Amino acid sequence: MPPSDSDSRAAKPDGPTSQRQSIFAVWSTLRLGTFRAFWIAGLFSLIGTWMQGIGSAWLMTDLSDSPLLVALVQSAQMIPSLFLAFIAGSLADMIDRRRYMIIVTWWMIAVTLGMAGLTQLELVTPNLLIVLTLLLGIGGACLMPAMSATLQDIVPRREVVNAVTLNSLSMNISRLIGPALAGLLIGWAGVAPAFVVNALSYLAFMLVVYRWEGPPLRPQQKQSLWSNMTAGIMYVRRAKRFQSVLVRGSVHFFCASALMALLPLLAREELGVGPEGFGTLMGAIGVGAIVTALFIAPALNTRYSRDRIVFWASLIIAASLYGVGTVRDPILFAGVLFFYGGAWMICMLSFQVAAQMVLPSWVRGRGLSMSMMSFTAGMVGGGILWGAVAHFTSMEIAFDIAAVAMVIGTITTVRFLISSNETEDA
Repeated sequence: MPPSDSDSRAAKPDGPTSQRQSIFAVWSTLRLGTFRAFWIAGLFSLIGTWMQGIGSAWLMTDLSDSPLLVALVQSAQMIPSLFLAFIAGSLADMIDRRRYMIIVTWWMIAVTLGMAGLTQLELVTPNLLIVLTLLLGIGGACLMPAMSATLQDIVPRREVVNAVTLNSLSMNISRLIGPALAGLLIGWAGVAPAFVVNALSYLAFMLVVYRWEGPPLRPQQKQSLWSNMTAGIMYVRRAKRFQSVLVRGSVHFFCASALMALLPLLAREELGVGPEGFGTLMGAIGVGAIVTALFIAPALNTRYSRDRIVFWASLIIAASLYGVGTVRDPILFAGVLFFYGGAWMICMLSFQVAAQMVLPSWVRGRGLSMSMMSFTAGMVGGGILWGAVAHFTSMEIAFDIAAVAMVIGTITTVRFLISSNETEDA
């Protein structure tokens, strides 16, 4: 049974008034110069990241036809977040975030260029590709908590919902552009140049960070790493609303990860498309996400709580998972991906805003790192599971099971309410 809006507001009002936003209101946040520079650099970096991901997935399909290995390379970049994100989030709350992000970005540039060189020399094996992707994932796990915690250093609190929306839009604009560019570039010049473009995108982001003057450390942040981590854990143990975000998000991404884990092999083996066609399919997801963010999500946010929106969007994802397991006409398949992208966007935006709004500033880096770990655990665990199911049965059965799991997970987690405008100062 879906959550009622009155139930959500009774717990902590989600208030449609505070969520009322138009297309123009969302884009108006780009008037803030620092945020605009970060947003543009982040968009370029995300385009490079998608090109990297498409290149890695396509390279693995060249090296192996195992669904499990293809799913593993998709998950490998996220696995380090399970072990490093909380440490990185604790560091983000206690050291100079600007210097920290510059160092981590240099690491990612070095790994990406190494992957490009080894790929060009045809020295990459399936195992080496997974190891290199893990190394790149270490950089991402260290970088993302600091980037997320920086958001409220560069925009006022009243602009947070718009800023999160724009960041989610950049993710999906990049999903539209990156795979298409990757498909064209891989088809024309091979995988290695796609990795080089990603390295250049990291360099552009690093230059923006270098020019930014980060906020000074507050006195309470100057304590040991262990003390910071312990305080963060104690906060989460008491913050019930934040726990709801973690539970709801991890279950959701566990089930929804089936599509991204298996789509490269599905496109190649059952739809018979090349890298250009695969990029177009990924673009359909991006189009659905962008259209939803601009025209649908603002209207939904004025009328319904985040809990109700996530409930119905999750069911749309369940239907999409069933659809990709059965539909084989390319046009209809792209239509299913369009709806998947829209529903994914709504859920991702809802979880990100809920986490940002509920966390007090003193623990924001650690809290956001925990949400990253929780969501990543769902995506990694789900990706590996659905890859194994597809390996031992078929991709159609894997998608069917994932769809059923999404319905069950959505219904059983409905009591974990995430709607709130208030910071939990637990």
